[in-house]
Amino acid sequence: MRTSVALRGALGLVFLAQFASAETPASASPEPSAAPAPAAQPAPTNAAPDAATATAPAPAPASAPAPASAPAAESGPVVVPADNEQPALEPIPSAHDTLGGHFVVGAALGPRWPFGDLEQGKDQQSYLGAALALTLDVGYGLSRNVVVGAWGEFDNHYSPSGCAPCSGKSFAGGPFIRYHLVQGTRFDPWGAFALGVRSTNVDTRTGTDDYFGVDFLKLTLGGDWYPTSNVGIGPYFTFDAGTYGSNVHTGLGTGLRLVLDFPGK
Repeated sequence: MRTSVALRGALGLVFLAQFASAETPASASPEPSAAPAPAAQPAPTNAAPDAATATAPAPAPASAPAPASAPAAESGPVVVPADNEQPALEPIPSAHDTLGGHFVVGAALGPRWPFGDLEQGKDQQSYLGAALALTLDVGYGLSRNVVVGAWGEFDNHYSPSGCAPCSGKSFAGGPFIRYHLVQGTRFDPWGAFALGVRSTNVDTRTGTDDYFGVDFLKLTLGGDWYPTSNVGIGPYFTFDAGTYGSNVHTGLGTGLRLVLDFPGK
């Protein structure tokens, strides 16, 4: 009886062993399919970044190595952007006004030479010689450059070479405007434009002839040097043109001018 039980147990063990051996290949069949995995084992170290890069485009800085180009740029000139914001400059104050609001009185003395006609067929040079001209002017400074005022002139004509008894006197005057070029210097150059009227008396062998007309142009250039703040002296040159009726006459003059400035430069 015991032998039968033992025999049955042995047969059962053999059956189980055969069953186990027959099931093992079927259950172990997945292992050959996983066999390629060892060949792919080295890939995770290198493939993991590739897969991460392919699936995650976010880490852009790693794919743009900007610092790598910096050494090449340092070898060339460095361009610094210009600063368009310029510092504000302090305004330069104007020079001291030495003319505006001033009263300027001038007196000029020098020769004057007449040209042109007194009347039809009667030229000035035949009856009037060179004159000693005295000119006075009074002006007021409107600004640092401009003076307006009035002028007057007296000409004492000598006898011309062709008419010993001939001589004459001339009076003229009118308004003027004068422009002064510079400020703050001892030498004061200027130019003036004037208009006026003129009356001339001419003594001839037969009597005295009177002429009256308009000076439509009087241009004067000069310059005054101020040794003191109130007194100046300098040369002048003048050209004038006018009419006696329909006859045009002209004159040229030069000389020295003395000027007084109140209250002073």
